[in-house]
Amino acid sequence: MGVIVGLDGQPLYRSESYEGATSGRRAYGWSAPSMGPNRALAYAGKPLRNRTRAGYRNSLLMRSGINKNTTNEVGKGFTLISTSKSDEFKKAFNPLWKIISQQLDPWGDLNFGGIVKLAVLSRRMSGEVFIRRLRRRLSSGLEVPLQVEVLESDLCPLDLNKRISARRRIVQGIEFDGKVKVAYWFYKSHPDDGLDSVSINKLERVPARDIIHHYMPTRPGQVRAEPETAAALLKDRTFHEYDDSELVRKRQRSSFTGFLYREDVGEDEWEFDPYTGQPKFDDSQVAAASETVNAGTIIRGVRGEKLSLFDGDNTGQGYADYVRWQSIMMSAGMEIPYPLMTGDWSDLNDRLVRAILNEYRRGISFDQNNLSGFQVAFGIWRWAIETVITTGQINAPGYALDPWLYYDVDIRPDAWKHLHPEQDINARNKAVASNISNAERESADYGADLEDNMRRNAKALKRWKKILEEEGIKEPANLGGLFSAFESVGEP
Repeated sequence: MGVIVGLDGQPLYRSESYEGATSGRRAYGWSAPSMGPNRALAYAGKPLRNRTRAGYRNSLLMRSGINKNTTNEVGKGFTLISTSKSDEFKKAFNPLWKIISQQLDPWGDLNFGGIVKLAVLSRRMSGEVFIRRLRRRLSSGLEVPLQVEVLESDLCPLDLNKRISARRRIVQGIEFDGKVKVAYWFYKSHPDDGLDSVSINKLERVPARDIIHHYMPTRPGQVRAEPETAAALLKDRTFHEYDDSELVRKRQRSSFTGFLYREDVGEDEWEFDPYTGQPKFDDSQVAAASETVNAGTIIRGVRGEKLSLFDGDNTGQGYADYVRWQSIMMSAGMEIPYPLMTGDWSDLNDRLVRAILNEYRRGISFDQNNLSGFQVAFGIWRWAIETVITTGQINAPGYALDPWLYYDVDIRPDAWKHLHPEQDINARNKAVASNISNAERESADYGADLEDNMRRNAKALKRWKKILEEEGIKEPANLGGLFSAFESVGEP
């Protein structure tokens, strides 16, 4: 065999600097095509989306993982408080927002928190979701003429790609002017309700300023997104079928209890005539047993039979560990702790639970701040402010020159529950006392407004003192209870 040499006359050797890039026998059958972020989803996006929805409907573990990730991200909903530098605008808009948040759904089924949860659930299940601004008439009866509509990702076709001009093109249903998103194209009705092909005539163009695209891109330049279950789908399906087959096998096997047999059978003891095949004995039990088998059945024989009872069904010594490991792998693919997804908290102490949940909550906090908080909550907040200003409901001097003066908002997710209430609260108090933190930040972590809390507490304390005076009580500290904290710090 000849040897290939280089320009210097030395043999050329092919070597892989990374074992993972080897092309030897260990890598045989390893499919790793080179695909851009949009081409990869062009073919895989719809199957991934449909299979995840099917898994959500039928797989216990997948349903649990998606639901719990959604619940932890949204909680009871987000609290939005204007932090505009204009005190007049802030005082006027904050009370108005409480009304707007109850009137956003055109069907009247969901408030702002419900819309956020539906959007987050759709993002996790389908990879993405769209929220459309609906401009209403001033005579609509709404406090502010604004509502929003949540649209499934199916309504924006993945296979719509079209060059419009030298600068404009449509990529997977989204229209770009250069690098800027300018519009989204949507079916006028759900594509699985009778539409067969993608045609511009069957679609509606909606300006990008009226659309929130709620998704998590995983690669730069990615236009559409994949469900969070993408890596766990095949394993979930295979494990679901295996476990279901094992369950059915156990159920069928449990119907048999034992069997009566004889080691030797004489000619006079045959149940059937060897020549005619007709039964020699009138025994309806034998006939019934041959047709159906019920729980606790003993299949009878004839004289001289012995009873052999079936052993209990033993799945195998390693079955529990095997099932546990498969569940752990699935939870890793969905980025949710195994105990939280399955409810199996065995062999864990409070320190391990704290470490697991703290790590999990860091990931959820990212989603709260940068996805559901920034994309959904802040996006709807901006629409609401634009509407009240452009309709003249609130005066906003200089809005056209600097709208961000009025967009400023404090988005506060629902607070995490204490893992150890006494230790957690003491730690927060010490953090404030040592200037590591501050009261406003700690209040924000609870999803509450510090000033609002102080005013409510002051009003409650005022009423409390008035009641004490009316009842003739002069030493309230002896009663303890709700206002004992005020007594411990003393009055200002």
